[in-house]
Amino acid sequence: NLAANNDKNKVTIAEAGAIPPLVNLLTSGTAIAKKNAAGALWSLADNNDKNKVVISRAGAIPPLVSLLTSGTANAKEKAAAALWHLAYNNYEIQVAIAEAGAIPPLVNLLTSGTADAKENAAGALWNLAANNDKNKVTIAEAGAIPPLVNLLTSGTAIAKEKAAGALWNLAANND
Repeated sequence: NLAANNDKNKVTIAEAGAIPPLVNLLTSGTAIAKKNAAGALWSLADNNDKNKVVISRAGAIPPLVSLLTSGTANAKEKAAAALWHLAYNNYEIQVAIAEAGAIPPLVNLLTSGTADAKENAAGALWNLAANNDKNKVTIAEAGAIPPLVNLLTSGTAIAKEKAAGALWNLAANND
């Protein structure tokens, strides 16, 4: 993975024009290509605000949301992770993710996904709830609180951390 934990490669990959074809693969590729494209977008979005905007503007959010329900187990994990990193500290992208319908399938992954999918879905909900009152209401109304509470005791160590973070943001006042 050339982009993971390598800021220079993230910039180089994006500047080389990789983001639009990766977004295209989310809908037109094989199951493995879809998973790999979602994983690449996850890595490119991680700690790179410029790439997050480029990924969002390239139309990645709707097909990532679609993968949450139609993808393979691994594609669901990667799509949830990509949405988690896209939502970090970006209100406009948080809104776009919620408007694309991501919250119900993310909540579903909290109970039906693999261990990694549960971790990534909890992370996505954590970031989607950050300083966003409308998303907090939508997340709660989608039934996220009971499965997040369940992850506090039944999840992996990482799922417990992310579930606690999501519950923290859901309970926090934004003022």
